[in-house]
Amino acid sequence: MLRTYGLPKESRASHAHFLKSHGFDSVVLGPDETPLTIQPALDANLHVWSCRPAFSVRHLPSPEAAPYLSQDPDGHPLIWFGSGCPNQPALRQAHVGVIEQLARSGHFAGFMLDGIRFASPTAAEGFFTCFCAECARKADELALDFDRMRRGAAALRDDLASAAAPLAASPAAFAAALAQRLGAAAWLRFRAACITEHVREVRAAVDRVSQQTGRRFLLGAYLFTPSFAPLVGQDYRALVPLLDIISPMIYRTLGGDSTLAAEWSSLARINALPTHGEFSVDDVEAEVAAARALVPAAGAELVPILRLTDNCVGDVTRAALDAGADGLDYFIFRPEHESYVTEAAQAFTGETRKTRSS
Repeated sequence: MLRTYGLPKESRASHAHFLKSHGFDSVVLGPDETPLTIQPALDANLHVWSCRPAFSVRHLPSPEAAPYLSQDPDGHPLIWFGSGCPNQPALRQAHVGVIEQLARSGHFAGFMLDGIRFASPTAAEGFFTCFCAECARKADELALDFDRMRRGAAALRDDLASAAAPLAASPAAFAAALAQRLGAAAWLRFRAACITEHVREVRAAVDRVSQQTGRRFLLGAYLFTPSFAPLVGQDYRALVPLLDIISPMIYRTLGGDSTLAAEWSSLARINALPTHGEFSVDDVEAEVAAARALVPAAGAELVPILRLTDNCVGDVTRAALDAGADGLDYFIFRPEHESYVTEAAQAFTGETRKTRSS
């Protein structure tokens, strides 16, 4: 698989044929697409995937969104990634409903789950969530001590705020340190159990529609890298059997949620980690290799998503393939990015040809 997230709406047919001519076979498009707007991609024989944030409240006015927001250990409502609490039934139901509708339409090849997690370190105080009434109910259902989790998350937050030095040297070491703190460890287990449960709900819905329609509809997910995934409730070993495509978001230089630089620096700001310089091509290769170790070759395809406009996109492409990626995805394709598409495609084609001939 060779795919981009995004396809420019201006001169869309031309851009679709450009991608196809460079070996791309798929595109991922956002929530505002219709059968009419995706037709140029289909005409170019590209497979079209849909994607939208899982627990989004962006479409709701603030007063209407308020009941769905995550809460910190002190009960304060917080928003992260434009999202609410992953355990809110209305948000879960809306998410499943949208995916079911897309699957029934017959226009899309599949759906990429995005924002399928709890708040990450880039959410600052929002990271230490969620402790709303729905989460209390869910913890009881999972036989987890909600009060211990809440106290553990609060103690972790406060201890980090007063720490004289970083708690750990790496995200993996940070997660390991949390595993030694009973309340915080339970909090992370709770996050993972809830996200896995919802992905299982989505998988069941997709399989049900496929059985009824006789059409295969694929399910993938944009996940945090293995280094950061345990912090946001993404358990690769539990999620891989439920998915057809695993796409770790491995953005070396991009800012924002899920990126290596932003998540690491956010942990550094709360004294969880030391500061880190620019991430290298080798860092990308290491994350892909870590994901490969968690995604068996016989199961879901491993298709990392990389930054298209990385000034080392060719090197990053080759490194990801060397580390075992089955295919690649690139974020984000805009009209002015054709030179990057060309460089990525040349690196991908050269590396896959070398692999086939060896």
